[in-house]
Amino acid sequence: MLCSSLRQVSARLVAGEVTSAELTERCLARAVNTRDLNAFITLTGQMARRQAAQADQRRHKGQSLGPLDGVPVSVKDNYCVEGALTTCGSRMLAGFRPPYTATVVQRLLAAGAVLVGKTNLDEFAMGVGTTDSYFGPTKNVWGSNVKYKLLPSSGSLGSDTGGSVRNPAALCGLVGLKPSYGLLSRHGLIPLVNSMDVPGLMARSVADVTLVFNLLSAPDPLDSTCVPERRTPVSLGDDAGTVRGLRVGLPVEYHCPGMEQEVLQAWEETAERLSAAGATVTQVRNRGLHGH
Repeated sequence: MLCSSLRQVSARLVAGEVTSAELTERCLARAVNTRDLNAFITLTGQMARRQAAQADQRRHKGQSLGPLDGVPVSVKDNYCVEGALTTCGSRMLAGFRPPYTATVVQRLLAAGAVLVGKTNLDEFAMGVGTTDSYFGPTKNVWGSNVKYKLLPSSGSLGSDTGGSVRNPAALCGLVGLKPSYGLLSRHGLIPLVNSMDVPGLMARSVADVTLVFNLLSAPDPLDSTCVPERRTPVSLGDDAGTVRGLRVGLPVEYHCPGMEQEVLQAWEETAERLSAAGATVTQVRNRGLHGH
């Protein structure tokens, strides 16, 4: 169950194969049993159990809030959550419990998501690999056969200024998205660089990320940098996989020394699939700014 995508978990909850309370307990147990990875700064067990029970009650009454209702998620510890410890990876904020909840987190909770914990980060997000976190670095789960089994939530809300969503997603075999600036509200996100910070999403599939992105992307009067009009939801319809006529470039520079053979093989297989589907795949060189 913990290896399933967000949509798969949602379907099993709807089918009654598992309750949100049961799933939440499994997630919390997994987080505790993998403490050596140091992925979480704070587990919000009491809050999660209460939210899971409420989700089960709604589902029993036929009042489910949607596909996220009862699904466990985690958020990076630079998002304010009312009443929950929020450290931003620093000792300076020890004991800080915000009086309000970040807009994007509130939208997750309003959709019925269950918050199981707040994840580790570099102090005030000044880094990429959590090596500068007061609470110590997060270890990589490694191994293609175990990485999915160790993840204690179906999706995670992060923030991305210079790669803090995309890099860990790539290293853990997940889908990571840094949306365009202004599409997701930054209200309640402790800032690093106001002109570059963006709430980001991590999940097991593009479909999962699309689902959460459409939920969170909306105007917010509390964030003046947020787009003022509601945008058209991203759709993964029947034509979503059409790549015929597209030109796809493979940067030669990305064939760097020491690249793992598995990574190179996956890259080449993806290029072959794109080509077979009608895309034009060619090698390109990054000329840098001096080349333009």
